[in-house]
Amino acid sequence: MGNNGFKKGIKYEIFIGIKDKDSYEEILSIDDFKDILREICVEKEINFSLLTQLGGYKHNKGYTTETSLRIIIIGINEQEVNLLSQVLKKKINTDAVLITKTEIEYTFS
Repeated sequence: MGNNGFKKGIKYEIFIGIKDKDSYEEILSIDDFKDILREICVEKEINFSLLTQLGGYKHNKGYTTETSLRIIIIGINEQEVNLLSQVLKKKINTDAVLITKTEIEYTFS
């Protein structure tokens, strides 16, 4: 911790769309996703924030847009974030999940 009271840490962000990989339809609602995420994070005591956004991408049937969710996590390790993303990927039945990792400094005020 430096003179400014900030701690060094790692911020992970998981980006995941809620379109089903087989039907290319949004079968799952945002509230359904929240319930799944809440259940996992409460059980494993993972601190997180969830943001909803619109995403677009090209796939083998053309270009599409979908509801995209961004989960911001500070305080777990790389193995835990990879496990969380794989569980979410399976439960949602999506093709891919994007994970980013950023070194940050943070504080609570």
